[in-house]
Amino acid sequence: MDKCAQLGTTDLQISRHGFGAARIGDGAPRDQIEKLLGSLLDLGITFIDTADCYAQSEELIGRYLGGRSGQFVIATKCGCISGGEEGEAYSRAVIERNIDRSLQRMRLECLDLVFLHTCSAAVLRAGEAAEALLRARDAGKVRYTGYSGDDADALQAIAMGVFDAIQVTFNILNQAALDEVLPAAERAGIGVVAKRPIANARLLPPDSPQFHGGPYWDPVRPLLEKEGAWADPLECSLRFTLSHPVITSAIIGTTDPEHARENARRARAAALSPQLLAALHQLRPED
Repeated sequence: MDKCAQLGTTDLQISRHGFGAARIGDGAPRDQIEKLLGSLLDLGITFIDTADCYAQSEELIGRYLGGRSGQFVIATKCGCISGGEEGEAYSRAVIERNIDRSLQRMRLECLDLVFLHTCSAAVLRAGEAAEALLRARDAGKVRYTGYSGDDADALQAIAMGVFDAIQVTFNILNQAALDEVLPAAERAGIGVVAKRPIANARLLPPDSPQFHGGPYWDPVRPLLEKEGAWADPLECSLRFTLSHPVITSAIIGTTDPEHARENARRARAAALSPQLLAALHQLRPED
C-alpha cells in the first residue's frame, strides 16, 4: 500500500500507518519510549496522534522528538477535562488552555491538526467548541481542524462544513461507519483517520466470539486463506481498514518498539481484493 496520502483537501501528507501515542505515558520505561519514538521515521511512520488528556504523551513527544518534530505531522485533541483542569468541557476557555498547553508540551509554534475530542452532536450544534477551535486556527496556533467521534456525532461534524478531518472507529469487527459516515466524509472532501483499525486485537483471544480460529469466520475463511490474509489476523485487520480508499491513515498504539516494527510490516501488505472486501462487508459484526 502507499506509504503516504493526502489528508482530505489539506496539504498534509501523512503516513497510511499512523502511530497512536495514547499509552506512551502510562509507565513504560523512558528509554523504551525514546527508542520507540526514535524508530518511527525509519519505519516510515510520519503521522502521530496524541491528545491533551493522554498522560504525559505530549511531554514525551516534545522531549524525545524535539527538533525532529518538523519531520512529522502531529495531531492532538482538545476539549476534555483532565489532569486538574477546571471549567466546562468543550468550552472556549478549556479548549484555548488545552491548545496552549499542547504547544508548550510538544515545543511547537503551531499544531498541524487538532481534533475536538469525542464531544456530542449537541455540543457541536451549540457552536462554542467548533468556534474556539477555528479561533485558534485563525490565530495561527492550529493549521487544520478536526473532529474525533463516531456515528451521529461524526455525521453532525461533517455536516457543519468547518472541519478538515475526522477520526472515526473503523475496523473488520466494527464497520458501522461504512454506511453513512465514510460516504459523507468522502462527499465532503474531509480526510479520514481510522482509530482502532485492528479491532483492539480482539481476533486473537481464544475466548473472543470473533477468535480467528473459531466458527465466526467460516463464511469467509476460504477467501481469507486463498488471499494469504489469514496467517496473521492482525495483518488482515489492518489490510481490511487500509483497503478502503477513503481512509487516509490508520493509527495503532503501542509502547513496544518491536510491536511498532511488526505493525509497520503489516501496513505494507497489499490491499484485499474487492471480492474479499465484499464478503467481509456482508459479515458486518457488531454494527
